[in-house]
Amino acid sequence: MRRMIAFSAALLTLFSLAVPTQAQAQDLCTSTPSYLPLPAGVTSGTMRAAGSNGYLAGQATDGTLLLWHNGELVNVNAPVSTSISVAGVNGSGEIVGWDGRSRTAFVYRDGTFQTLPTPAGSDSASAKAINDTGDIVGTAYAEISPVYRTVVWKRSQPGTSQIIANDVAIGIDNAGHVVTEKGLLWSPDGTTRKLAGSPNLLIQVFQRGYALGNAFGDYTGMPKWDTTGSVVYRYEAQDRPYPEGINSHGLLAAWYTPIGGTEAKLGIWRAATFLGDLPAGQRVWAVTETDELAGQRKAADGVTWVPATWTCA
Repeated sequence: MRRMIAFSAALLTLFSLAVPTQAQAQDLCTSTPSYLPLPAGVTSGTMRAAGSNGYLAGQATDGTLLLWHNGELVNVNAPVSTSISVAGVNGSGEIVGWDGRSRTAFVYRDGTFQTLPTPAGSDSASAKAINDTGDIVGTAYAEISPVYRTVVWKRSQPGTSQIIANDVAIGIDNAGHVVTEKGLLWSPDGTTRKLAGSPNLLIQVFQRGYALGNAFGDYTGMPKWDTTGSVVYRYEAQDRPYPEGINSHGLLAAWYTPIGGTEAKLGIWRAATFLGDLPAGQRVWAVTETDELAGQRKAADGVTWVPATWTCA
């Protein structure tokens, strides 16, 4: 994570419009788990990404790619390797991520594991997210400046790539908007705008039309931006809260430390309402459009971690 620097006067003015401190709670979020099925012979794994239309993607501990649709396991014809990592999935069950064996971005679509082209001048590339149209965003890496470049692979232009910014890619929405780590908002027509406070930002999530992250110098809050670039809310916490996922209804899962506290907790919010903290033994990696939390939980043996979804109210 980049070293935080001092806030400018303009940013202090912007983020001084903070909401009241969240009411603190201890494990008040009651949850009902639903364990996701695993292939025969596989005993542990995790859910890593949520798409629309009931699709979830993840991996077994041996590197097997996992895909579920409405809770049912879908066969995936892909290499098995712990050097491959899943980053995103869309509403058609197309999976994207990083293939560490070849240092390339990949997409699993049409029943095949496909390598995406690495842009010229880059040493490697990794896919970060895919929208329901099939457009993919990721980051190309080089040993010379610019080290990080945001790249888009459009479904309508197979075999090609487009560099859109000198920054790390965070996400892409169904309208084709892309947000980068420093808060650049790119539109498919080629125009760009900046999230309020950019470039002094560290955006960590862009999902379902919302961006979440931290502003340099602000150690106790997590702003939420919409695609107009405006801050629509600021979550109060401590020690740089970190979001795991948010859906279009505003259901949010994020790590935070309560003001005055010392222990990090995994909290759940619905828009501006704090629902509570999840108890130990639960890891959230995504929030679905059907208001489920998704990730992994301890199995009945209390030791093994297995993929699961659960509701929280």
